[in-house]
Amino acid sequence: MTSILKVYSITINYYLSVLIGIIAFGCSDEPLNTAPKAKLEIFPFAGDTTTIFTFDASNSSDNEDIKEKLSVRWDWNDDGIWDTSFQSELKALFRFTTKGMKYIKMELSDSRGSTVILTDSVRVFAIPIIGTMVDPRDGELYQTVFLEGTWWMAESIRYGLVVPFDSLQKNNGIVEAYTYNNDLKNFNEYGGMYSWFEAMQYNDTEKAQGICPPGWHIPSFDEWSTIAPFNLPYLFLYYYYGPGGPGGLNLKYGGSYTFIWETRGGEKYERYFGDINLRAEFWTSTNKKEKYEDFAGNIAFQRWNISIGIENVLNDSLPDTFDNFGLILGGDEIHLSGKIVAYDRFGSSHPTNSRYAHYVRCTQNQ
Repeated sequence: MTSILKVYSITINYYLSVLIGIIAFGCSDEPLNTAPKAKLEIFPFAGDTTTIFTFDASNSSDNEDIKEKLSVRWDWNDDGIWDTSFQSELKALFRFTTKGMKYIKMELSDSRGSTVILTDSVRVFAIPIIGTMVDPRDGELYQTVFLEGTWWMAESIRYGLVVPFDSLQKNNGIVEAYTYNNDLKNFNEYGGMYSWFEAMQYNDTEKAQGICPPGWHIPSFDEWSTIAPFNLPYLFLYYYYGPGGPGGLNLKYGGSYTFIWETRGGEKYERYFGDINLRAEFWTSTNKKEKYEDFAGNIAFQRWNISIGIENVLNDSLPDTFDNFGLILGGDEIHLSGKIVAYDRFGSSHPTNSRYAHYVRCTQNQ
């Protein structure tokens, strides 16, 4: 009888443990479902109203789902209204009909309804109009482009007498130009290189004709910033206005020429070419004066002849370009008057003495 009761007890305990296990399993929470990880790639970075942009979320992922179970919907104007329903195709094509900055919102969902939202942007410019012009002074033919209401030279000007790099450009009634590395092939490819004063033909009036053909002038800083706003990520401008870019401006990386560069420690570097295929700068007709004062009260007034530059973001030696907004600011920095600020007392932001030769684009008078 005792053995029978023992078997009965074991049987009851077994079924009770199974029942408890079933109840415990049935009452446990479902495995945690995490939100998917969104990744959006856009090409191109910038375009115009004829450009078909590609928005690609196919590199998105999810810890619990395979990619085929993910879906996405789009808000093309970031106005809070979804323009599509959820769809399994993670790549979309879209063309914008108006210019300006466009902010795109994407919502990615997994099969259990967990979602994540990602916002990105592209720049849509006006459609560029391509043309040509002939410089009546020497018959040179230039490509042109109509941007934001103004005709621009789509090539740097090639005008004047090419002089050796160790010959100073002078105010002598003759337009004098340098060519990169003294090679005439570079003069035809990239244009002439001019000091700011030679480019302006010794007239510091903003929008002066300078070395440009009759009816054209050297663009001001504001004219440059109209076609290349300084609140735009550099990547957009590099793609759109760089070599062969769809904006038609075709800013090439022609380097620069340094007359003199005086460092903080007083060292001087003179007469050298550099940075071809890496960057280039283009003169504006704008200049300004800045006042500097060191800790001892020494005061210097410095003139800054402003240029606009472009850098090759595909070159590994220029890692910071992606963080920039607008085209690169640069130019001559020259002490004009006052006691020169002491280098060892002013700190890292002291005014430097520098003189360069850069390229020139011309814009048509309005």
